[in-house]
Amino acid sequence: MIFKEHKTNIQQIIRLIPDELLSKLALNTKVDYCAKVLQGERLFYLLLYAIIRSERISQRYLEDVFKTRQFKFLFNYSVDLKVSHSSISEKLSKINLDFFKQAYEAIYERFNQVYSSKEQEQLCLIRVDSSMVAEACTKLQKGMSVGSKKSKEPENERKQVKYTMAYDGAGICSALLFAESKFLNEDNAIPKVINNLVKSDKDHRNLYVFDRGVSSLNTYNNMNEQQAQFVCRIKTNRKIEVVRPLMNSTVEKDLATLELVSDEIIHLFDHDKKCFSNVEYRLIIAKRKKELDTTPPNNKGKFKRVENELFFLTNNFKMSAKQITECYKKRWDIEVFFRFIKQELNFKHFLSVNENGLQVMLYMTLIAAMLLMLYKRINEIGFVTAKRRFTMEIEDMITAMAIIYCGGDIRKYGEIDNQRHIPK
Repeated sequence: MIFKEHKTNIQQIIRLIPDELLSKLALNTKVDYCAKVLQGERLFYLLLYAIIRSERISQRYLEDVFKTRQFKFLFNYSVDLKVSHSSISEKLSKINLDFFKQAYEAIYERFNQVYSSKEQEQLCLIRVDSSMVAEACTKLQKGMSVGSKKSKEPENERKQVKYTMAYDGAGICSALLFAESKFLNEDNAIPKVINNLVKSDKDHRNLYVFDRGVSSLNTYNNMNEQQAQFVCRIKTNRKIEVVRPLMNSTVEKDLATLELVSDEIIHLFDHDKKCFSNVEYRLIIAKRKKELDTTPPNNKGKFKRVENELFFLTNNFKMSAKQITECYKKRWDIEVFFRFIKQELNFKHFLSVNENGLQVMLYMTLIAAMLLMLYKRINEIGFVTAKRRFTMEIEDMITAMAIIYCGGDIRKYGEIDNQRHIPK
């Protein structure tokens, strides 16, 4: 099914993952050492095919997919090949992770080349955030136990892992999996991802945007020393020292849904040294034009505090206050991405409870997301529509290939009369 209004189809996008790339990576990483059936390339395509086509993936589902003639025909595999769900489980836990990591990095580079130079400039705004995924069956081999109350039976505690990712608007440019409790603190998790990107950002073009979960002065100072520009929010009760104001009568105070209150150079208080730091930062204070009800709920427990005044901290002194706040608003894009991969790509469930298998699924999910996001962006459609139509095109492509292979006339398939129906 080729959608006439589309500017690209899945065949053009899939060509961005050439077979020779995977073959070269398999050779370099020795991923197929002692592998008989589930070689690296086969597992790659099996996972990619299943992630895009299914709503819920399991190891038994993968076993059934591998048996289908459609899958084997699409990827030119022998119909005699068979795998069991137990062999898939074992393979995920032991397979060389470098093959999937390098495949993800190579495909990300290829996909970036598709975008124009103007579009690539927009990819320098890096939204960084984390998402937790829980394992309900307490089978996760290594994970975090969230909450202050400890279970009397630690082996039965509900465990979680944290995925911290950096999103540039086209895809995830860096991602890490954390299973240790110390990484529940965003001051430990988010800087690790940013540091990886800073090393490759030699021209310091990137602007990193993150929420106020990152609050450590040391984190801000380390990024500043690395010349990594950032924009974040801080708590409104943060102790600050005003160095000098930046506002004047010509500054635009209209910030869309916000109104500029102040724009100042400040020092932040260093709680370790019990004095104000001498590192200068920029603090932009804005208030909501339409005030929200800030009354806390009557019930006890945690709640998300609503504030009508927002504090934005940055080490960028060139952009206008309006540009800074607009950059921060785009941080929400990564929240939309997390929701997309969890709802549409089955990322909220664990296919493997082994850390190696979890990371394999992380890279494969990000590759599948890149395919769909490029398809979505070029064709100017939504996430859900892109997933649905991409799946339809896969089915249509398999049918068309089968017709040609069996000696049929593909032109007739594209000109099916609307009056045709299944004979009684």
